[in-house]
Amino acid sequence: MTYQELAKTIVEKIGGSENVTLYTHCITRLRFVLKDKSKVDEAGLREIKEIMGIVDRGGQYQLVIGGDVERVFNELPPFLPNVEQDKPADEAGDEDAGQGKEKTQEKKNVLQTVMSYVSASIAPTITVIVAAGLINALLAIAVQFFGMDNQGSTYTAWSSFSQIAFSYLPVWLAFSAARYLKTDSFVSAFVSAAAILVFSNAEGMTMFGLTIPTVNYSGAIVPVLLMVPVLAVLDKFLTRHLHKNLVYMFKPLLCSVVMLLLMLFVCGPIGAFVGTVLVNICVALMNVGPLSMAVLAAFHPITVIFGMHSLFTPILVNELTTSGQTFVLCRALAANFAMAGAALGVGLKAKKAANKSVGISASITALLAATEPALYGVLIPLKRPLIAACAAAGVAGAVVGLLGIHAYSMGSFNLFTLSFTIGGDSMTNFYMACGCAALAFALGFVFTWLIGFKED
Repeated sequence: MTYQELAKTIVEKIGGSENVTLYTHCITRLRFVLKDKSKVDEAGLREIKEIMGIVDRGGQYQLVIGGDVERVFNELPPFLPNVEQDKPADEAGDEDAGQGKEKTQEKKNVLQTVMSYVSASIAPTITVIVAAGLINALLAIAVQFFGMDNQGSTYTAWSSFSQIAFSYLPVWLAFSAARYLKTDSFVSAFVSAAAILVFSNAEGMTMFGLTIPTVNYSGAIVPVLLMVPVLAVLDKFLTRHLHKNLVYMFKPLLCSVVMLLLMLFVCGPIGAFVGTVLVNICVALMNVGPLSMAVLAAFHPITVIFGMHSLFTPILVNELTTSGQTFVLCRALAANFAMAGAALGVGLKAKKAANKSVGISASITALLAATEPALYGVLIPLKRPLIAACAAAGVAGAVVGLLGIHAYSMGSFNLFTLSFTIGGDSMTNFYMACGCAALAFALGFVFTWLIGFKED
């Protein structure tokens, strides 16, 4: 099919435009909020070869398309007239991002509500973290292999530029969290910036006779996540109760003053404590070493299937901004390359031309970009390769844990983003990460070849 034909067919199979309330997309999936899911011709959708998988969760009906998703999405508007279109969702917080305008009748429990808020708040900020991490990686390569002076002005300028992403992460986070909760994003960012610039590590400073708790707000995300929901409540309260002629002048003033006090005396201390606990948990996992990382890596593909991998995002961001590196992210290093190897195993061992083509192309996509085409288009339908990939990820994850491999930035691991593991004074961590990626890929291929699969 052409992209236009595919878009038209998808709309027909999901019950027509009158059955769609909202639609958006992420890196690999088309996402629809539907009025009546019983009208969906799921069997017909599964017969379309361009659709690699179907996921129904969080109030969204998601079709896994792969790298062509944006092209298909751009063809949808003529077939969905008068249907609301949301901004593209970010895969990093993928299961709940882009649902700010969701019109679904499905109710979420407290945990789902909290995680939706956290994921949707953090997801837009990860692009900045990824960019900054890659700048740091390029600087490390320039120093190691091209003789750049790490004390020179060029290095210092770019290093300072990349550090802004981490130091001022609470400001970006405050802005996106406020937008998600539909409150004043600029007041939220203003309070966060003030905490970083004026009150960060303000030892001995007092306000109204009270000693301000000493907290490092630079890179701290938990205080902001605690502060913004209170701002949303206060914002609505003042809008409702202030005289209409006073709202414009006094609502921003009252919100700023109250939120700054709340940040300094409540959210800051609590957030610092929670952040320390989360980092200590991550360090404890690495002290267990091979076992913990083996389990996390082996189950990573399963968590992706159910969208539970997004639960790790706030832990990773906190770990990265607090200690400057993340161990837990490296479970994905083992798992992603294992899935790529398993998909290639299918591509080379399969007898059917369709399976060969999908296996090889999905493996290449996993190595260069996203793993979802491999997961939904190859591993899940054939089942046994998924088991092989999980087993390979577990073995490679144990090696990752044993060697203590860590990353200095975050995002989805592939050949390009292995540079996330470059940092410090040595390239040893990067070389070990490359070795583990190769091991995971080889084991995924070998295990798939040995276990085999039924093509029907």
